[in-house]
Amino acid sequence: MFKYLECQVCYSDLELLNGRHEGGIMSRNLTGLFLGAGASYDAEMPLVWELTAELKSWLTPEKLRKFNLGWTAQGGGHPAEVIDDFISVWDRKDLHYESVLGYLEVQSKRMMHSSQHYHSLYSWLVQIIYYKLYGVHVSSKEVILKSLELYRGIESLYKENRPLWVFSLNHDSIVESIASHFKIPIYSGFSGVRIKLPRRSMDGAIIGSIEMDTLSRATLDEGAMFFPNPAEEGIYLIKIHGALDMFVYNDAGDLLKVVPEADSPSSVLDALRIMNEELIYVDPGTPGGIVRVNNEIAYADFDGQMNFLRRTLLSGAQKFHEHGSQVLPKSLLKHFRSHLNSLDRLVCVGYGFGDQHINECIRNWLAFSPERKLEIVSPEVSAVPAFILHLAPQVKLVKSGATEHLDNVSGIKRSRTSDLEQAVRRAGRKIGPQRRQELMKEFLVSYDSRIQELLTAKIMSIAQTQNLKNMAGLEASIADWRAEIKETQEEFLQRLLDFIVNNGG
Repeated sequence: MFKYLECQVCYSDLELLNGRHEGGIMSRNLTGLFLGAGASYDAEMPLVWELTAELKSWLTPEKLRKFNLGWTAQGGGHPAEVIDDFISVWDRKDLHYESVLGYLEVQSKRMMHSSQHYHSLYSWLVQIIYYKLYGVHVSSKEVILKSLELYRGIESLYKENRPLWVFSLNHDSIVESIASHFKIPIYSGFSGVRIKLPRRSMDGAIIGSIEMDTLSRATLDEGAMFFPNPAEEGIYLIKIHGALDMFVYNDAGDLLKVVPEADSPSSVLDALRIMNEELIYVDPGTPGGIVRVNNEIAYADFDGQMNFLRRTLLSGAQKFHEHGSQVLPKSLLKHFRSHLNSLDRLVCVGYGFGDQHINECIRNWLAFSPERKLEIVSPEVSAVPAFILHLAPQVKLVKSGATEHLDNVSGIKRSRTSDLEQAVRRAGRKIGPQRRQELMKEFLVSYDSRIQELLTAKIMSIAQTQNLKNMAGLEASIADWRAEIKETQEEFLQRLLDFIVNNGG
């Protein structure tokens, strides 16, 4: 059993700077990580605009209207003017899904006669986003597991910082998978007190159980999270905007976090599948035989009684808004602000600075002392964000991807083959899955044709220079010639990369 400290929110900045916080959990010269969507990019997770494009290509106006007809036939549905209003915003090319969710939130507050309909559409869209992200974890599991090695640079960061604070806006399970892959201890502020929930087959029979770590709402709201004290080597993780593996349950609004069955990245990803596919409530009278609830998991407890787990994904423009409503406890933001104050240096990786509540915390943290430093790591970064321009001398811009930056600060040198593989993946991501598949087929046809042309040319050259009666061994030599013509892996990858870049459109 770990030793835990209930970390209080109200640490004074003076105490932190002087390194005199009682209990010793805080120390000077700590570097922490702040992760946006770009930090998980090399682990196959989508950026905001990538996910937006996928969502919009799937949810066409025609499909939404068809869905609404089905909902109406089942006794639900939404007025045509609400659906038309949603579509008018959804079709705008200048708005990503977070902006659209923000619009639905605003409409639910100012269009009182249709408030319930806008809120319902908001919840439904957030659930779709959950399933899209969850689907990546399942369908791309092997690719994700292979990509974890790209994050090896985090080893040096956690060894140099005791602890390594990681604040993440991402809903994915990539940080947990990275920690498991490199055998780095990880703590998420939960109590260590666990409960079990029953796993069931499609006929409702219990087939096992899954463990969940707990954190009471009262404890969280009163200013306590649980982290080892004295500080231990490892990652201290706070997911500010909720997560795929984090849920709210019971009337008190307590939090649960999934505990993987084994200490392996594969088990981290499998735990998501178990939560979403084996925590069920069987009802033969419902469509598909399983009870489905927007943004919740309905499941039968060990006594067969129906219970609910509410998903914690926080999305849209009203996150932590004073008058907004959200499942995720708002007090979580206080814990981010508090623990941020323990750092002297913050490295923001893949964050676009689009969340005002986060920006305010970072600005206040940076403004308190000239000794505090902020690094902004992104392939697209070109200027200090406007809200901290007055603090520009304390800000460093690093034009780099997440894994390259981790390699650079850790002194890791990758092989040329590894670099090319990563470049090919990224080039393919930029053009989208459909165009990527088309180009791969075109490239393989072109590549095979080229090999055949070179082989034919070699055969013709030999045939022209040798007596035909000495050509009996020609067929036996073809396999050897084909091997000679075949390119190295590096040459193949470079040719593939050039093809994608030149033909991607």
